[in-house]
Amino acid sequence: MAGENVIDLVPAPGGQLRPTCGGGPANTAAALARRGVPTALVGAVGGDHFGRQIWRRHIAAGVRRDWLHRTDLPSTLGLAIVHEDGRADYDYWTTGTADFAWEGRALPKPDPARVDLVHFGSLAAYLDPSARAIEHWVNRARRAVPVSFDPNIRLSAMGEPAEVRERTERLVGLANLVRVSERDLAQLYPGKAVDEIARNWLDAGPQLVVVTLGDAGSVAFHRGHVTEMAAPQVDLVDAIGAGDAFTSGLLGWLTSAGWMRLDRLAAWGNRTVVAAALRYASQLAAHACTVPGAP
Repeated sequence: MAGENVIDLVPAPGGQLRPTCGGGPANTAAALARRGVPTALVGAVGGDHFGRQIWRRHIAAGVRRDWLHRTDLPSTLGLAIVHEDGRADYDYWTTGTADFAWEGRALPKPDPARVDLVHFGSLAAYLDPSARAIEHWVNRARRAVPVSFDPNIRLSAMGEPAEVRERTERLVGLANLVRVSERDLAQLYPGKAVDEIARNWLDAGPQLVVVTLGDAGSVAFHRGHVTEMAAPQVDLVDAIGAGDAFTSGLLGWLTSAGWMRLDRLAAWGNRTVVAAALRYASQLAAHACTVPGAP
């Protein structure tokens, strides 16, 4: 996993804000590691109190920290505004924080004998200098191992929509698998149909594009099939981290089942394989909606 750690400031009773560990790639890494899937996070951690909280989270989850660089810089903050339907919007504080200061760092060489896949996305894939470093690294890694991309669009922090859309399309072209939310697509392509966008992305390179639809479930687009999956019904607390939980389930199932290898990606053309991965991912996402903040 490559990307940022964020401290989410989540509304709590009495008008208080509760700091919780977040960040799309960090959430995905922690969720995978907790379920026993060996996972390392490539990124950085701040030198403040929040940075120590983040470090403890990854220790507790079992995330490997060999390439998680500790710095003296402050941690990235995100203020979550939670709506009645459970979804959240964010205001971010990213200037001068640890998560995007990647210049001059050596990134690991993915060895297919030891690494199943490289996953990347979210803010660190869009904010320079980390974005330049990650894109270069992924472009090399994709020759050896499968690559997964989760854009996790946050226009308030990423920049102008046209520039974000251009970068997203370039990064999609580097990935074998893309997980994206319907809401992400609406921000990138207002008024465009989900299936049209997904098919355009398939033409750019990925073998599988999975779109999550909130409580309407999810749908996977492959050149040979379209597979839909309903979402389990739960008592919603909030949807913070639900997309990351879904991504962890999708990647974890495909990896554990043995289908996350460059020479086995043809299995993704099997509707039964993809449906099983979607079902498992949906269950994890539903559970994430029953707890406050990212699980």
